[in-house]
Amino acid sequence: MTNDSLDACLHLVADQHRRRIIHHLRHEADETTTIDEIVDQFHSSGSDSKNDPLQDRKNLFIQLHHVHLPKLAEYGVVEFEHRSGAVRYHPNEQVETVLDSLSGAVSLPNP
Repeated sequence: MTNDSLDACLHLVADQHRRRIIHHLRHEADETTTIDEIVDQFHSSGSDSKNDPLQDRKNLFIQLHHVHLPKLAEYGVVEFEHRSGAVRYHPNEQVETVLDSLSGAVSLPNP
């Protein structure tokens, strides 16, 4: 593991949305889901809904679609099909090791 790859990994998991996406995908039976299911999971946990649940849901979808899933795909942790919204997890030992080391310090919703 080089410092550059460790820095990139830490940058990737520094964002709570990306940690939650990875956590969600790691606990899916077949490691595959859709962006809509991720939005549903996040939204039902209540952490992203404030005054206007529909607007927050739309904003969350936009953030996931245009920011977080592309970053995870660029790193190779997910395969994201923009047209269908399908998201497939590709386990990454370095990312999982970092997340597992943080599991006691980071609150994540139960799958």
